[in-house]
Amino acid sequence: MTDRARWEERHRARVWCEPGAPSEWVLARAAALPRGALVAELAAGPGRHAVALARAGLRVLALDFSAPAIAALVRAAEGLGVMAAVADVHALPVREHALDAIVCVNFLDRSLFPTLHRWLRPGGCVILETYTAEQLTLAHGPRARAHLLERGELPRLVGPLRVAASREGLVRDAAGERYVGSVVAVNSGTP
Repeated sequence: MTDRARWEERHRARVWCEPGAPSEWVLARAAALPRGALVAELAAGPGRHAVALARAGLRVLALDFSAPAIAALVRAAEGLGVMAAVADVHALPVREHALDAIVCVNFLDRSLFPTLHRWLRPGGCVILETYTAEQLTLAHGPRARAHLLERGELPRLVGPLRVAASREGLVRDAAGERYVGSVVAVNSGTP
């Protein structure tokens, strides 16, 4: 079974669910963005961050390769003006240098990092958070090493972007208990 098929099956099984709580750290960093900024959430799932970002006054483009996830997101974001599309992160339906920010939570595809800066306007940023290998000490969350960051890896992955903030370790907030690496990185380049 492909990754897409697994995720579609997983999202179909919980289409009745409301999106879970967003990461408080991610939302706090996104609060620094100017009202009306265009933010793309990659691997948006059923919309837990997209909905919160739209409620904070940001223009949100939510992307996920799972049609059931996008359908759930559209229902959760009704009336908020969230633009949503079924799209693969390797073929973003966005022109280069069009985004003020990219948000990506609990998704790790190392092959994307060298291209993230291309989608950002100068001064734009990525706000990323995902599991670290220490997550394996907890009874929940991803188990595949390919989907887990090694210690100190995330700040290194975001180059050529400039790291503005980062953290790593055990987090307990409304989104649950988890080991994560988080980073805000800024595009200092020119288009």
